[in-house]
Amino acid sequence: MPNITDNYTFKIIQLSDLHLTGRIGQAPSYQRFLEVFGAVKHLNPDLWLLTGDLVNDGNSNAYDWLFDRLQATKTPYLAVAGNHDVTHEIGIHLAHHERIHVPILPDQRLKNCYRYTFQAGHHWQLLLLNSSVPGEIFGALDHQTLLWLDQTLATHPEHTLLALHHHPTKVGSAWIDDYLLQNHQDFWRVIKKHAHVHTVLCGHVHQVHTLKPLLAHQVQLLSCPSTDRQFMPFVDDFQIANTPAGCRVIQIDNTDTVSSYIQMVQNTR
Repeated sequence: MPNITDNYTFKIIQLSDLHLTGRIGQAPSYQRFLEVFGAVKHLNPDLWLLTGDLVNDGNSNAYDWLFDRLQATKTPYLAVAGNHDVTHEIGIHLAHHERIHVPILPDQRLKNCYRYTFQAGHHWQLLLLNSSVPGEIFGALDHQTLLWLDQTLATHPEHTLLALHHHPTKVGSAWIDDYLLQNHQDFWRVIKKHAHVHTVLCGHVHQVHTLKPLLAHQVQLLSCPSTDRQFMPFVDDFQIANTPAGCRVIQIDNTDTVSSYIQMVQNTR
């Protein structure tokens, strides 16, 4: 635990939707990730947070490559699974409803029902949830995960961040909203009971959003850009946006104020 000073800020860099595929370390998805990663390493985060779709095809060597680079920073890192981490999608040239989705086993280093604690102004906790469903694009939290979330929040009243892959609130793009967290109402029912939940972080949408779900207390939902490609926002059908890759930087200062910004990196490949 770092020494807390008057101007101390705990910094989290959220990386999401890397979709590593192809030749290890050489293919375009790897190079795009390295450009984003290289652009933010100098920020010296206290934690790297990866919110799913890390590897496109379940290649264990790709996870080794990725985690080796994170370990080299000597900064803690945590990762949750996305749909691609538990599903091999066949026919990516086809429309989404025509593709075949084959379940695969997730990498054992991906977290679920995991609690990470840190200190900024006061004590904080980050809770990691696995929203992926093998063989599916959409997400869901099973009964045991929702029970763990409810019990953990009831037992630990610290200020709380939550991280999962699938978005639990629609973002206004019809095609990706078909693949949101299917039991999002159950999720929000749990969150509504616990006023110390401050922020929910997700990936999946390849878009940047700040949303305020309608709850009795103020909770913000922050989505993250992809280190690979961005999806066009507010459209009915799948489109790629001509916007740079990036990541989200989350900062919590000694007054427990949470702020964040997007770091975009223009890909050169």
